[in-house]
Amino acid sequence: MKKVKKERKELPTGPVAYNRSIMAAFEKQKNGKICPLCNEKFSLARYRSHMDVCQVAENDEEIEVIATYNREEAILLRAGPEIVLGDGDSLETSQLSKKRRRSETQEKENTESPNLEEPSTSTGSRQEEEAEKEPERVIKQSPAWEERPRRRSTRIQRKIVNHQGSQENLVKKEKATISEVLEAIEKFELRSSDSLPYYMKYTIRILKKVISTRKFDGTFYADDFWNLEDVLTFYRFVDQISDGAKCLLCRLFIRKPGWYILEKLEQKYPEISNISDAVVELTKWQFIMDESSLNSLDDTLLICDSTVLKNVARKFKIEAKNRPETIQSLRKFAQSQQSILGGQRNVESSILRALKQELGTCVRIQAGVTDLFRALFTIYCPVTTNSANSIDNPAASNVWQDLLYMMLSIDNGTVKFPAPNPCPNIASFYKERQLLFDYITAKSLEYTILTLMSAGNFESAIDLAADAKELIENMPQTQKHYYSNLEVHERKFVSIWVLARCCGHGASILEKQKKYGMAVEWQKWLLTGDEVKHYCLDSRGTWWDRMLLNLDSHLKEKKECAKMINLAIQDPTVLEKELLSIQDRALKLKNFTDFRPVLSIGCPEKRTISAKTIAKNLGDGRVNRFVIRNEEKEEDVECSVEEVVRIRYLEEQGFSIGVHDEGATWHTLFGLLFYDIIFPDNFPADITTENSTIASTWLSEVQDAPTDLSNTLYSRRAEKFEDRFEWLKEADDEQVTANIRAIWELKKEETNRECAWKMFPGGVEDCVTLYQCIPRAGLIAILRRLAQNYRNCRSGFPDLTLWNPETKKVVVVEVKGPGDRLSTKQRLWLSFFADNGVRAEVCHVTAENSKLLL
Repeated sequence: MKKVKKERKELPTGPVAYNRSIMAAFEKQKNGKICPLCNEKFSLARYRSHMDVCQVAENDEEIEVIATYNREEAILLRAGPEIVLGDGDSLETSQLSKKRRRSETQEKENTESPNLEEPSTSTGSRQEEEAEKEPERVIKQSPAWEERPRRRSTRIQRKIVNHQGSQENLVKKEKATISEVLEAIEKFELRSSDSLPYYMKYTIRILKKVISTRKFDGTFYADDFWNLEDVLTFYRFVDQISDGAKCLLCRLFIRKPGWYILEKLEQKYPEISNISDAVVELTKWQFIMDESSLNSLDDTLLICDSTVLKNVARKFKIEAKNRPETIQSLRKFAQSQQSILGGQRNVESSILRALKQELGTCVRIQAGVTDLFRALFTIYCPVTTNSANSIDNPAASNVWQDLLYMMLSIDNGTVKFPAPNPCPNIASFYKERQLLFDYITAKSLEYTILTLMSAGNFESAIDLAADAKELIENMPQTQKHYYSNLEVHERKFVSIWVLARCCGHGASILEKQKKYGMAVEWQKWLLTGDEVKHYCLDSRGTWWDRMLLNLDSHLKEKKECAKMINLAIQDPTVLEKELLSIQDRALKLKNFTDFRPVLSIGCPEKRTISAKTIAKNLGDGRVNRFVIRNEEKEEDVECSVEEVVRIRYLEEQGFSIGVHDEGATWHTLFGLLFYDIIFPDNFPADITTENSTIASTWLSEVQDAPTDLSNTLYSRRAEKFEDRFEWLKEADDEQVTANIRAIWELKKEETNRECAWKMFPGGVEDCVTLYQCIPRAGLIAILRRLAQNYRNCRSGFPDLTLWNPETKKVVVVEVKGPGDRLSTKQRLWLSFFADNGVRAEVCHVTAENSKLLL
């Protein structure tokens, strides 16, 4: 039968209703939808994805998250109970299940309400309490899911802990006082044992010292100094968290700020028991954050190991190579891909969620807690925690750990410092909390700038330096006036000193970027302005020298350079070594013929020797590798260029003792002969009465020198120094040597800034013979120069010191390898030694290239 073709109905050509039009769809999309949980408005495209991740606020009384499920668990939950085929008693099992549910309902009705922190009599609250007693659902997992290890999050545990009745009936304390903190510390000390980790006990000791020690003005760091939140944090730390939580918090504080994986913390710190419970406890008291606050993809990728990255990359079908390339691929994928609903944020969130699921629990200490503990450690010992330590020694970045370890070394008896123990003083130049925390912020800023500079990230570093400059310019005048009236050795521990140093780093960065004009503008602001002229006094000479170099060599502004030279010479803070460099530059300027030198130094005696070298490219960056012959073993031994010269002088110049000390032997003589002036007897009564002028220079038990062992060393002790110089002129050798031996025997186990006990191979006798070889007038002149201008003259000593007790000869030698030149500090010291009767020489070593070792 032939099929009849069905006629097609024609659609009406009239207008479509508005609610069915494309415009209505766009308007609906634009209006969006409001989330019932967080009351925020989202587009329809983002609404569903937002509902998957939206969290309930902690104080939400109507909605409570009992548990969270990922996608796989949700599928298994919707699948229902397990179906068993071929089991004849399945009906009986079903009936027993119904009976069990009825009995559980009866038990739930008879259960009393738990004791909550804030009990409520409302019907809604009773329903919530009953809901908390519901048994936990058992989810049947598929074999594929069971084979895959999964790290459980602490968020579910924390929610349950926060809403359960307290088993210990603890009352959440919302306010505390310093006296209550001290009482809690006393209770802790009574129950503490030797098994507790040292870092936790010493942190509490630091807290006790800070809040219980009287400042120099008679006040304390009491309740009127701290915020209410600060004191409450102290109290909770000492009294309301467990010892395990204290240990974990201290470990997180002394480590580099950042996110840490709980599983790795458990492996690294086995001494902390129940670390998972400690995380829940610290999160509850808001000391730390968990992974729910980890919302940055970059921060998450930073803590992921190769295994986690490969698993996530495989999930998103990304080729996984090594760790850096996998991180780069995931970032690129998150930025380039779009979800089906549009937008790159959804893809990034998916990657972030997958990474966090692989990592498990992650923790990070709260920034406010970190700053508060840094403030305590800074008050306790501002010298050890000074950010300037990272400039001279970049490896000394963890000053907080170093401080705790030094305290342990003192208690163990392995280290002894000249500071009084216990020290009765405390840093007293922070009259307000804001001044202290400004200093903490400035130190963090400088450390970040130094880190960025070492990594070559100059753009970010100069931005932070500009922030430091802006902070100085916007600082209140009353605050600047207070800082300028402090003693010089106290100013270095306030914010404006560190911020000025950050601006100096900024000028150096501009020079590295070859922006010499901008660098000169920054240096002029530092040197000629009134805002920072009282700070970084020991850096001003360096800033002058760099600015003159930029004007002369890079910008070719000779007239401006000559004008700045006149200003630099008139600056009383410019040290001799920079003054000599400025003088050398002035003499080279052709249009500065009327300049008169302010320093006059002679040329040192020169000597040239040659030594054998081996191949240079051995991977460690050393230019010359010298070797000497070991006659006993009949082989060539690699050594430094200083060792080559030392052996040559001992063999050929008639010296029997020689050390590569770079001035350490001369500093030791200075420390021994002036010990009681530089390091007074460590008795509290002595410091607070007879030597009251130096009381503020000893602030902690871990100091190896007074805080004024710098510019003001002599001016604060001038009378005592002069009395000792007079004694040295009149005393005979027996009196002086007896004094050296007495101080050596009394203090030889002590670690201080001046005395290098191990520099003398024969002990005190070598030290005495060195003293006997030096002309008395020359020794007094050298030690006077060191005392009167310690900051300028503490370095630059010649490399080698050699002497012969029999012939009473002594020589100091500055060693220079191929292509090396004398610095201004070395030129000054060589000239001074020569002018005061001590033989001083410069020994140049030339290389004899040899490819074969015979």
